[in-house]
Amino acid sequence: MSWNIWEKRLLSSVRFVTVYSPPFIQTMEFPSEGQPRTLPLDRNRELLKSAREEVYKVVGDVSLPVYIWEPPADKNPSYPRSVAAFFFSSGWDNGQVAQFAPHCVYLASRGMVAMAFDYRVANRQGGGPLEAIADAKSAIRWIRLNANELGINPGKVVGIGGSGGAHAMASAAILKGFDNPLESQELSPIPNGLVLYNPVMDTSKHGFGLERFPDPGVAKEANLIRAITKGLPPMLIMHGTADRVVPFAGSYEFARKNSKKKNFCRFIEFEGQGHGFFNFNLSFEMYQATLMAMDEFLVEQGFIEPDPDAGLERYD
Repeated sequence: MSWNIWEKRLLSSVRFVTVYSPPFIQTMEFPSEGQPRTLPLDRNRELLKSAREEVYKVVGDVSLPVYIWEPPADKNPSYPRSVAAFFFSSGWDNGQVAQFAPHCVYLASRGMVAMAFDYRVANRQGGGPLEAIADAKSAIRWIRLNANELGINPGKVVGIGGSGGAHAMASAAILKGFDNPLESQELSPIPNGLVLYNPVMDTSKHGFGLERFPDPGVAKEANLIRAITKGLPPMLIMHGTADRVVPFAGSYEFARKNSKKKNFCRFIEFEGQGHGFFNFNLSFEMYQATLMAMDEFLVEQGFIEPDPDAGLERYD
């Protein structure tokens, strides 16, 4: 899919400029005037009802569900399908598993098996960043353990997340340790690709979440900027430059250093956008722009087939 094709798919009210400086960065500029189109979060919850629910992990008396969307018959490939594994946005204290339901429905329409995972957060299961990392690793292992039953390719699993959920998914790919000690370590927890929305990449005092860790030493171990190595999975990172929750600088620095290691890392900065700008219930324009960027990335990396006629549902 070329940038020109993608450009034509955006709503006519959206204007943007793409630049490359340095090469790993693309800048999106959108008009700031007017109010974003607001849609009720209840629509996301309604979409969640269209998924199949299973339990992927049990910790003590806590059962963690995963919601699964299968491609429709006319979009189902003849070969084992790729998987999109979503971890919702959080500061490790709250969040809704329904957040990425519209993304899941879209990717199922593109031939992927899409999954929205619940994971432990402070306000619901007493979790935190370490539990989130362990749950992300469990989620990827669960997918691979059940590959035959799910009809998926265990070598084509994409980890997708926002904010603290993005940190958890990226940690599954980058950090050693932080596993559930009662879980088999035989299967790899490393996703084959990553799509990260306003991710927490820096857990130092200059970033986000230092106080959420047991102590500064553990936060240092979980700082993804410090853990970059050669051979990481291909990544797409999208972040708003006006994010007042998770500093934009963390994503920028991570992408810069990751690219220096010769890893594939596409970083798209969205000018003037704040935290969570990509959510369907906040702005359909931003949702569509970021979704098409993800679609192109997945095509380029061989997770889905090109489809110039792919469209987006508004769920009106």
